Amino acid sequence: MNNDKIKISTRNLNVYYGAKQALFNINLDLMEKKVTALIGPSGCGKSTFIRCLNRMNDVIDICKVDGSIKVDGSEINEKNVDVNKIRERIGMVFQKPNPFPKSIYDNIAYGPRIHGLAESQNVLDEIVENSLKKSALWEEVKDRLNQPGTSLSGGQQQRLCIARAISINPEVILMDEPCSALDPIATAKIEELIDELKKSYTIVIVTHSMSQAARVSQNTGFFHLGKLMEFNLTEKIFKNPDNKMTQDYITGRFG
Repeated sequence: MNNDKIKISTRNLNVYYGAKQALFNINLDLMEKKVTALIGPSGCGKSTFIRCLNRMNDVIDICKVDGSIKVDGSEINEKNVDVNKIRERIGMVFQKPNPFPKSIYDNIAYGPRIHGLAESQNVLDEIVENSLKKSALWEEVKDRLNQPGTSLSGGQQQRLCIARAISINPEVILMDEPCSALDPIATAKIEELIDELKKSYTIVIVTHSMSQAARVSQNTGFFHLGKLMEFNLTEKIFKNPDNKMTQDYITGRFG
C-alpha cells in the first residue's frame, strides 16, 4: 500500500467450528498505528477473524485454526507460544461493555497486578491515572475511583474497558463492535478516542456502521461468507471499490 510497517499479517488463515468452515484463506496485512475497519454482513467471519489475532478462539473446544498469523514477523500459532504473552500485547474490547464487578480503580489495576507491571502502589496509581486519561475518562471519574465500574453509564463503561485494555500497555487493540450498544453521543466520544489512540496503538475495529468505518479507519476490509472480498485504503473502498459486492454492501443493496 505504501511504506507503512506491517504489524500483523495473516496468510492462508482458515478457521473451522467442528465441520463448518468459518474463514477461508484470509490473507491480510494490518498496518502499525493505523485503524483497520472490518465490515460485512453479520455472521461473515469478522469477529472470528479478530479472535484469531489474540488466540481467543483457543477457548472454544471445537474451533480449529490453521494458516499463519505473524505479529512483528513472529508466528503466534506455534504450540510453544505463550498465549498470555500474546494477550498482553494484543488487547480486546468487546461489543457490550463488560467491566469487572470491582471498583473503577480495580478494573484498571487488575491487569497490571496480575502481569506484575507495578512494583509499588505509586506506580499502580500512575498506571490507573494514565490509562483513564488515555481513554478520556479521568476527568469524569477521578473523584470516585472506589465506586463500582458498573455504576458508570454505558459509554463510560466502554471507555473503562478501553482503559483496562491499555493498562497493560499492549501494542494492538482489537475492538469488536465497541459502539453497537451505545447512543450517538457516547459513540462519538469513542470515535474521538480511537483517533487519539492510533498514535500509540495499532487498532482493528469490527463495525456494522459504514459511516463509522469511513470516519475512523485508514484501511478497510470487506468480509462476506467467511472470505475477505476486498481490502484497501478506506477512501478507495468507499469511493471506488474494485468488487461489485463491496459496492452493493456499502450502498445498502444487501446485508
